[in-house]
Amino acid sequence: MRLQTASREAEPANREDRLALARATLGAAERSASRWGGRIDRTALRTATTPAAPTTTTEQAEQGLADDGMGTRVPVPGPLAGLFPRGSLRAGSSVAITGAASTSLLLSLAVAAAGEDSWCAIAGMPDLGLRSAVDAGLDPCRLAHVPAHGEQRPQVLSALADGVDVLVLGPDLDLAPVLWRSLLGRARTADTLVLAAAPPGRADLTLRSTTLRWTGLGAGSGRLRTRRLEVLASGRGIAGQREVEVLLPQVGGMIASAPQQRSRHENLAAPPPVRLLEPVRRAG
Repeated sequence: MRLQTASREAEPANREDRLALARATLGAAERSASRWGGRIDRTALRTATTPAAPTTTTEQAEQGLADDGMGTRVPVPGPLAGLFPRGSLRAGSSVAITGAASTSLLLSLAVAAAGEDSWCAIAGMPDLGLRSAVDAGLDPCRLAHVPAHGEQRPQVLSALADGVDVLVLGPDLDLAPVLWRSLLGRARTADTLVLAAAPPGRADLTLRSTTLRWTGLGAGSGRLRTRRLEVLASGRGIAGQREVEVLLPQVGGMIASAPQQRSRHENLAAPPPVRLLEPVRRAG
């Protein structure tokens, strides 16, 4: 009888204490599972909002929780939202990126999709330093940086596709088409978002970026500070093509929306009207 009373007193008193205890237990289990490439869903332990005020689809997409019946949606950078159906990406889908500034676009998409609670793995980008990844917004405690070459590269990439939330594949991997299709199948099953630079096969969505111009140089002197990119999107769920213009890099983030350019007719200002001077009489 005394043992039962003591066990009841040891239990958390309210819901917040039980939630804190569950978070601590899950954290310990997550650290243990991460050694084997496992992944634990932490969304069930997020603090609940007021029941009378359900979240909207946009808020759910920003949290990575929106489900339209075809899978969970993950957020994308705001300046690139116009390129994707419903302004977000489906977990388990794949995005191919080609053209200029592919590394910056890969990191921007990875940061937005990973958020604060998800694991991200980067493979095939040996020139990417940890400092650059941290500056882009990735959490170094939830980041795996994998070398481009190795004897067990297919096994390592397959384990990453099964165990992380966002998988970034750089241009130095030189993947075989068979391995690419296998990774897509595994990622689709595990709800892992795959972001690849020039993959050997088709992806759900394809982004093509082109540099329009650089800014920062004066009359033969100065520094290159920003460049204006045109990004085109095509693929599943997009009729034809979508395009946006963005600026890279920005001090407050990796990417920003480009201001709309004035049309040629607006730039050609109308000449000022001609004013006739009144004649002046001579004195005397």
